Amino acid sequence: MSISPQEFMAATPRGLESNSDWGSRYARELRGVINRQASQAPRSRQVHLGPSELGETCDRQVVGKLAGMQRTNHVSDPWPSVVGTAVHAWLAQAFEDENRREGVLRWLTETAVAPHPDYGGHADLYDAQEQAVVDHKVLGATSLNKVKSVKGPSRRYQVQLLLYGAGFRALGLPVKRVVLAAYPRTAATLDGLYVWDRPCRPEDEYLIRDVLARTEVRKLVAADVASGAMSLNQVPAMPDDDGCFFCPLYRPQSAYDGGPGCPGTVLKGR
Repeated sequence: MSISPQEFMAATPRGLESNSDWGSRYARELRGVINRQASQAPRSRQVHLGPSELGETCDRQVVGKLAGMQRTNHVSDPWPSVVGTAVHAWLAQAFEDENRREGVLRWLTETAVAPHPDYGGHADLYDAQEQAVVDHKVLGATSLNKVKSVKGPSRRYQVQLLLYGAGFRALGLPVKRVVLAAYPRTAATLDGLYVWDRPCRPEDEYLIRDVLARTEVRKLVAADVASGAMSLNQVPAMPDDDGCFFCPLYRPQSAYDGGPGCPGTVLKGR
């Protein structure tokens, strides 16, 4: 039995991106625009380290960035970051509007802070009433559950909060508490909003000092990598949990072809 070209096309399974071949092509075009825009975002292109990265446990990831290594990770999708950026902008406006509604300057948003002259950044929120530093995280279900676990936020997140606290103190503002506000990225309501907090302690200063000292060592190693005195894969890799998947230098194929990037720690001995 013969069928017409139209019947053949109608019987062909459609892509998951659309109900038609034209729609599938157009979905790829839209996605391309979004991916290219995301790759040009200041956060994607910055070379210097900020408070959000200094607490990263993986020396190889940080050294690679300091050495100016080219991004090789094309596995992770930029959409979570796009959503997070949009939500952060919306939240900043919401808290600024709250100041106007109440007629009191309680909330400071997107404040430039410098816990160290070389490692400045922008903190999401400062609450003058509670004397608290708040960082917004827009998380998927898995990451949100990790924050809710007994261990709490990752070391990277906690160091980030403490560095922001130090930055506000350098501005002359008191900080009694650091707060991580975790928003459910994929939920239909805000019922899943989770707040993790802890009071600031004197020993936090020792942790910050250790982090900054380790960063100086990483800078020296990065200079060797940049000069070719050592390879990136000679630097220890110690990511926690999903560190490899979101690392800009992740490229599993480098374990086989010797090319740029880091194969991660999935393969033993790498």
